[in-house]
Amino acid sequence: MESIQILGIVVLVIGIVLIGIEFYMPGFGVPGVLGIICSVAGVLLTGKNAAERITVALITIAVIAVMLLISIIVFNSKKVRSPIKLDTDLSGRDLFIDGKDMEYLIGQKGMAITDLRPSGKGEFNGVKLDILSQGEYIGRGSKLEITNIKNNKIVVKEV
Repeated sequence: MESIQILGIVVLVIGIVLIGIEFYMPGFGVPGVLGIICSVAGVLLTGKNAAERITVALITIAVIAVMLLISIIVFNSKKVRSPIKLDTDLSGRDLFIDGKDMEYLIGQKGMAITDLRPSGKGEFNGVKLDILSQGEYIGRGSKLEITNIKNNKIVVKEV
């Protein structure tokens, strides 16, 4: 074996390992790109002619496919926690706050952090909230009072 083929095998193995790492990381990032580059370079360096390169490429694709299959099986089992899959189920009721749960805010006084045209942000008791004026423009820094909760929107007026 020539030293260039040994280098090709090393680069190919590094590429396969980087692609394997990419399976466990969310998104497509540096390991995936480097893994593809190293795998292609390894295939080109390992084979002496086109037939050998095609054979090495097919073997590489098969190894990566088996790795992907194994990672899918492992992550679908409940024993291993996936970094890219949400483990808890959210029911529809838990996703939204009911308007009745926000009625305690009515009468609270605060200040406009942004201009309200008619929507913007306000601060009430140290908490920043998305708010909506009753239709009129209210300037930044104005004193506000929460008057209503309508369709999960906090309606304010200037005081």
